[in-house]
Amino acid sequence: MVILLDLDGVLITTPHWRAVENEPDGFFKFDARATANLATILAETNAALVLTTSHRINHSLAEWAAFFQIRGLAPAAISKVNDRTTLPPAGSRADEVAAWVAAHGTLANYVVLDDDLSLHGLPPAIKSRCVITKPLLGLDADATQQALHILRSYPALPIL
Repeated sequence: MVILLDLDGVLITTPHWRAVENEPDGFFKFDARATANLATILAETNAALVLTTSHRINHSLAEWAAFFQIRGLAPAAISKVNDRTTLPPAGSRADEVAAWVAAHGTLANYVVLDDDLSLHGLPPAIKSRCVITKPLLGLDADATQQALHILRSYPALPIL
């Protein structure tokens, strides 16, 4: 199972008018409730994470593994949606997700956790696997249940 994961609006829920706190490792503090909810999903599904967040370009996979470990999150694996080294254009998240699905989606049972409204423009087959969070709530109880329902509703497939 795979979770395509954004951070802002999913795990980082600080309003845009306030500065986001950093953890001692130098990366942003995650919302405690949202982090606990993601931990639940990971524990129940043994899912891998595919980072779709724009923050992915600033850190190596080893750094991401450390960030998640320090925050009590234990994904089966971590990768990035693509190999970009610069920020994608605004509104391109849907294109990145669609490209990942075209390359891997037939081999993976996946869910997309994101607050990016461009995902509403995805084809229905992909959009049906999206949980679009509310930026100030992030991965709340309802979004967690939706994600678990999506992952449980499809047959188990190998992790990429």
